[in-house]
Amino acid sequence: MLNSNVLMRLFALLFFVLGWLPLAAQMPQHQAMPKGKAANGLATPPPDQDLRGHVVTPRTGHAGQRVEYDLYVDERQVNYTGKTRLAIAINGQIPAPTLRFTEGDTAIIRVHNQMGVETSIHWHGILLPNQYDGVPYLNTAPIEPGGMHTFTFPLIQSGTYWYHSHTMLQEQNGLYGSIVIQPREVKYELKEYVLLLSDWTDHPPKEVLRYLKRAGEWFAVQKGATQSYGEAIAAGYFKDKVKQEWGRMPAMDLTDIYYNKFLTNGREKSYYPDAKPGEVVRLRIINGSASSYFYLQYAGGPMQVIAADGINVEPFPVSKLEIATAETYDLLVTIPPTGAAELRATANDITGYSSSYLGAGEPMKAPDLPRINYFQMMREMGNMTGMDMGGNGQMDPKGGGMKGMDMKGGSGDMKGMNMPGNPPEQQPAAPAMKGMNMQNGTMPAATAPSPQNRPMNMQEKSGKSMGTMQDKGGSMAGMDMGGGMAGMSMGSDFNYNQLRALNPTTLDSTRQWRDIKLTLTGNMLRYVWSFDNKTLSEADKIPIRRGENVRMTFTNLTMMRHPLHLHGHFFRLVNAQGAYSPMKHTFDIPAMGTVTIEFEANEQQDWFFHCHILYHMMAGMARIISYDASPQNEFAKGNYRMLKREDNAVYPWFDLSVHSQGAYLEGNLSNNRNALEFEGRVNYQGNYETETHLLHYLDKRQLWAGFVGYDFRDNKTLRSAEDAEGGNRRTAENNRNFRRQAEVGVYYLLPMLVRAELRSDLTGQVRLRLERRDLPLSNNVFMDISANTDKEFTLGFRYMVSKYASLSTNYDNQYGWGAGLTFHY
Repeated sequence: MLNSNVLMRLFALLFFVLGWLPLAAQMPQHQAMPKGKAANGLATPPPDQDLRGHVVTPRTGHAGQRVEYDLYVDERQVNYTGKTRLAIAINGQIPAPTLRFTEGDTAIIRVHNQMGVETSIHWHGILLPNQYDGVPYLNTAPIEPGGMHTFTFPLIQSGTYWYHSHTMLQEQNGLYGSIVIQPREVKYELKEYVLLLSDWTDHPPKEVLRYLKRAGEWFAVQKGATQSYGEAIAAGYFKDKVKQEWGRMPAMDLTDIYYNKFLTNGREKSYYPDAKPGEVVRLRIINGSASSYFYLQYAGGPMQVIAADGINVEPFPVSKLEIATAETYDLLVTIPPTGAAELRATANDITGYSSSYLGAGEPMKAPDLPRINYFQMMREMGNMTGMDMGGNGQMDPKGGGMKGMDMKGGSGDMKGMNMPGNPPEQQPAAPAMKGMNMQNGTMPAATAPSPQNRPMNMQEKSGKSMGTMQDKGGSMAGMDMGGGMAGMSMGSDFNYNQLRALNPTTLDSTRQWRDIKLTLTGNMLRYVWSFDNKTLSEADKIPIRRGENVRMTFTNLTMMRHPLHLHGHFFRLVNAQGAYSPMKHTFDIPAMGTVTIEFEANEQQDWFFHCHILYHMMAGMARIISYDASPQNEFAKGNYRMLKREDNAVYPWFDLSVHSQGAYLEGNLSNNRNALEFEGRVNYQGNYETETHLLHYLDKRQLWAGFVGYDFRDNKTLRSAEDAEGGNRRTAENNRNFRRQAEVGVYYLLPMLVRAELRSDLTGQVRLRLERRDLPLSNNVFMDISANTDKEFTLGFRYMVSKYASLSTNYDNQYGWGAGLTFHY
């Protein structure tokens, strides 16, 4: 029998092993790489001269040229928040330099990897040969440490695009930049600015993903989004909260992560004083964030949308535009005659924003957006008739539709839901602007009344502003409004149904059609994301054939939005414009929405298709689109083994409570379908209990899991003759206070997120256990409760003070009351 000293040593050894798990979790998922040289100083934002407006002058043609760039990728220190951490820069800056070309040029880009790990570059939205697409272990070899890769491809398109790493989580660390391709012909002179939006976390991205895998609460605590029972009662939403958890639904949120900063061109605030009063300028806006959507607002009046994902559309005005992760939009705005108008990019969970000021003088602020009413969102979701939530944040596909939700065009309208920037009901497209060929440059935008609810600056208070001129019907000298915009509305919130192509985009109807239907699925509690309940590592390739038309219909069964991106192709985003549906390479699909895309299969080999929320992609929401009868590269011959390893990585976490009556440890090693769980407790009299379970999830929604395990315990000061009483095959050597038994059993997730465990040891002794963890009582306070048929009962409370620690207390009916600290990893 073990004495207390031996037991303490065993716990110390276990704690030491768990302490090494963070290091193991951060090892590269691909082949091990030697560590390179130390970070080369500080990364900087782009220099001021690179942020000045770029004037595009008229021309009738362009003779293609060879345009060469050298990109040097290395690790740099950054400090956006007062905390310094390691990031990845290109040519010493974050974001990376803007690459400028003209349609017809040949790009020659040499990427030099000066890091100690491999890297890659994907050219987002660029049509190019398959081997240059830049997805490592799919179509392009990774760029090894100290290595260089040359990308050479013709530019057969024009528009606003971007580039980023496709290796692990490097994009979140700063490896992204913009691409501008001018058309061959330009009719109008116009000044333009590139605005690259991004999000920043002080936590290393690998740590962020690991924390999401453990369903940690701290990000929600930071955002005030835990949606606790105490808050629900105070706000009058108690029944809605119970209804939500009865459907096994965790708390709702719009984004997974709390970001410390949101940036435009690497700055929280940026200034463009070279924009002249009254000038119409083009803004090339790129959402290069890892997982954020943004609402765009301009203090100087409405914005005119002229292109989406690099492709020109019929112009139309908006007062607020939502841009999904990885999308690009080109806008025309008018610089105010006095002051600097703010172009504000607000994260869609309203936790922060970045500002770009266009013009000189006192800032003109865009209006603040209201905070998210999460309980109202919860109520609206719960009131959708026919909704049967399948648990873990996924809708049951057999549950039927949701009345009142119009998902046409990928812009769901949840009536009555208080969500800032939520797309309005379907609106007619703006009238066409005769004579405007957007392929050859752009005409000036129309003037319109400024937003009435934004703060006034000093110039406006004195009656001298663009807004007051417009409101009084004044004209702007020198602006030719030829072509007319009579009858055009003065702007509103944006939805996809407003996007109208300049020319019909229908496909050749004589071609054979291939219909592909996919559901977007996921488990929010375990942070596993997938298509048709299969992650990339579990799924087969999606076959298509060159020369056919492909129609893909997506149904989102999850409670999250997903920006989906198809490499190497543009597709018709089927919307209310019918034959004039716009061409895009990335689209947003709302929670529980349905979207259809169509494209001509005109490529060869294999291409990546994935959710562009970086952490969703890394958690499995990706597929490979494969052309039948096409040559296979070296990675295809190995069934993309290295690529498919990424989403099935093993992630560790644990909680250690050190209380006045004893210590409690829970540890977990988990991948997509399996987990190794450890639970142990010890008190200061030398009593101890441990249970270790190796489990496998059995069903698609991961409500059921089977396990094998071992129960090892000895509460020597608590033993009594009563331990062997009560039936159920209890003996003096096999009871709740002394046991050395292997066991088998099942877990099942009940309503109210209660985990039920039914197990039997090899002697036939059966135990039923019910457990609820992390029940939110307030924004920072959580309760844990557990009971079983061995008459063991625990009740605990935690007050989270940081991501890594909580003040805690618990009652254990065998070890008594205690209080202390709980450490989270």
